[in-house]
Amino acid sequence: MAGVVMLAVLVDPVKEPGIIVDRRAERLLAFLEKCAGAPEAAIALLFPKKYTLLLKILRGADYVRRCWKPGKEPFWCPANKPLPTDETYEARCALGWFACRLYEAGGRLEGKEAAFRTGRRLPLAVVPPKPEGKEGIAVLTDGSSLGLVPGGWYYAVYENLKERGLRECLRKKN
Repeated sequence: MAGVVMLAVLVDPVKEPGIIVDRRAERLLAFLEKCAGAPEAAIALLFPKKYTLLLKILRGADYVRRCWKPGKEPFWCPANKPLPTDETYEARCALGWFACRLYEAGGRLEGKEAAFRTGRRLPLAVVPPKPEGKEGIAVLTDGSSLGLVPGGWYYAVYENLKERGLRECLRKKN
């Protein structure tokens, strides 16, 4: 296709593995491993005081890699998880923001489920593609994806997660 420019995901180079001795860096790494990575602004929300130092420690020890697309927010991926691709970059950023807001609200990601502090657990899907099952939570990469969400599911739009807490973003589709 003439005239079409594809933006590739750029990734930090691989380094020699090191060790981590900072407990805060360990907590950040645990968060990133649970959600398979997150955008830098989401990390800053959860670790506001020294997130740049913590990312520098983890990056220097080769536990995380910074990934980015020109004009998009930086995404930090654990070295033991698959790197985002052109096709998965937006979905991975959306999932990272959802994980941030879930942690902020006292919940946790556990595999492919959102575990709320009340004890309720719901399967989690990033849309598109269309999620399956009777109930769950859909994180929409854009608002136009709402038609793919089954009735009875909860949903949150990626762009809203950047600006508001989970309680304000989570809606139920009738």
